[in-house]
This record gives sequence, C-alpha cells and structure tokens, in this order.
Amino acid sequence: METQTQSPTVTNPNAKVIKRYQNRKLYDTQQSCYVTLEDIAKMIRANEEVLVVDNKTKKDITSSTLTQIIFEAEKKAKNYISIETLREIIQTGTGSISSYLEKALNKPVGTHGPGANGSQSVDVRELLDNTTRSFDDIQKKLDDRIARVTERSDIGSVQERINQLHQKLATIETKIREYELDN
Repeated sequence: METQTQSPTVTNPNAKVIKRYQNRKLYDTQQSCYVTLEDIAKMIRANEEVLVVDNKTKKDITSSTLTQIIFEAEKKAKNYISIETLREIIQTGTGSISSYLEKALNKPVGTHGPGANGSQSVDVRELLDNTTRSFDDIQKKLDDRIARVTERSDIGSVQERINQLHQKLATIETKIREYELDN
C-alpha cells in the first residue's frame, strides 16, 4: 500500500482535516477543537469526508485511523468475530483483513481507478457485494459446524447428568450438616 509523505491529496475541498499529534491527540482544524475516535466515527456515519494527517510527517494516516475505529468498535461489540474466522484471517497471507478479503475475493482491494500495478481495482459496490457474500458463506460454515457439534453431543443428557450431580451434592451437604449437628 502506497502512502503519501507530502501534503496529502484532498479529493473534496470540504473534507475535514484532522491532525494527529505525537501525544495521539486528534485536532479538527475546521472546528478548532480536539476530537476523539468516536467523534471521527460520527463524522464518517454522517457521510463527511475526513482526512487524518500526522502533524509531524504530514503523512495521510486516514486508513490506519479508520482501522483503529473499527478495532475499537469490535472490542465493544457483543458478538465477536468467531475464532475460526480470525484464525483464517491470520493464516491467509499477511494476517490483515484486506489480504484476507483479496484472497477470498481473488481481486485486489483498493479504491476506484488503476491500482499500483496498473490493474483496475474493485468497484466499491462490487467489493461490498462480494464481501457480504463472503461473510454469508462464513456464517453458513459456522452454522453448519455448530449444527454438527450439536448433533454429535446430546446436550439434553449432559444437562440431565448435571442435574443429577447437583442432587447428589445437595444430599452429601445435608448428610455433612446432620453429622456435624450430631457431634
């Protein structure tokens, strides 16, 4: 992935430029105030174009900042990506989600227009459609695995056995109390 080292290109002159300082603080140059990752996420959800720039190097770090926002959201999510999927991502290529999607889709992941190697990058709508299909396929595989595990083990009999053990434990506790009272 090629990164810019001099004045990043702003495709929209109305884009909000956020400067990231060495102390990791993020500064909205348009509003003249500090912002959080959550604030940037809200801007993105509101369809605002945001450009995050390292204040010292002037390098465009928008991609890594948005990745960090996704990572933080994932940490707060109630339903995590399955361990099997995460292992598959790590085992595929470099362990990055983009390399995983590239291999899963058999196409380069990027923006509109020619890629670094001269080939056309994936249309964003096509990428989203393919990604949705890939995740649907992964979900189906997970559902199938869960169904196989459920078929192999009789969960009802396990629960029944646990109940029997609870009853035996209660009986033993009662006998211990009776013994202690007698002595």
